[in-house]
Amino acid sequence: MMKSLMVVVLASAVATFAQGRPSGSHPGGPPAGSPGMGSGAGTGRGGSMSGDRGSMDHSQPGTHGMSQTQQTLKDSQINGGAFRMLENKTGMSADQLKALYASSGAKNFGQFVSAIVVSKNLNLDTGKVLAALKTASLGQTLQDLGVDKKKAAEEIKKAQKQAKDAEKS
Repeated sequence: MMKSLMVVVLASAVATFAQGRPSGSHPGGPPAGSPGMGSGAGTGRGGSMSGDRGSMDHSQPGTHGMSQTQQTLKDSQINGGAFRMLENKTGMSADQLKALYASSGAKNFGQFVSAIVVSKNLNLDTGKVLAALKTASLGQTLQDLGVDKKKAAEEIKKAQKQAKDAEKS
């Protein structure tokens, strides 16, 4: 009986500790918000997608069901080519896109851009895709919406290229 109680207490303590750990503070990895973790830093240009490769991989295993804190949009992202591309693709104003980002499940700007581009390219409900990002990666979200795993990966890669190209222009 005592052994069972200790196992339950220990399991609860581990679960509580893991939930209290800040997003992005993975052992051995850079601190949350540092370049490479999707902070948008790293290019020295107005747009920052090309130096933000860490935020562009949206099909990472182990992210399904995990909640992370959303990164704040930076002025360089709002004024960059990818944001202008989203304005053109969606017909939304900058303020509308900022509000959509804030209410979405996207963890960072790169995931947000990719989710919108992929949903438009595949004629999926953008709202459903963005909402599902609260509990799953973009790759898993697409699969949950009926897109084949290989096709999902191809479309994410294509969306990332479109965003990167938009940053260059």
